Amino acid sequence: MVSYKVTLFTGNQVAAGTFDRVSVKLVGTEGESERKWLVGFKGASAFIRGAESSFTVCAPTSLGKLVLVEVDKKSLPLLPEDSWFLTKVEVKSPDGDTFTFPVHRWISDSSVHRFREATGLRTLFKCNKLLCNQEDEEE
Repeated sequence: MVSYKVTLFTGNQVAAGTFDRVSVKLVGTEGESERKWLVGFKGASAFIRGAESSFTVCAPTSLGKLVLVEVDKKSLPLLPEDSWFLTKVEVKSPDGDTFTFPVHRWISDSSVHRFREATGLRTLFKCNKLLCNQEDEEE
């Protein structure tokens, strides 16, 4: 069993938090995890305004490089569905790699929302003299 540390960041906007149940699913180049409902010691306050909440998501084998995270929420019985402003999701792999999934949006329904990993990569290419000089100045 392979464990991933998943941290969800709720925004600081007014009414950004939610009391709905939240689940995540990790998708990698080598497989995907089961959908996991996120329940922790914080209880209903796990996704309040400004919260950073971490959970463990397990998979039978390594998922490889993470490429996608799926997030959804469902309202609790007898409570109306509310909106939630999710800023980002960070996942730390067992190998120590950190994958960042920027969200920066309101989630106001019970649909599955998919977000791509967005670590900046520097591509290798043959650059012209002007471009190479500009990159050297930025560093």
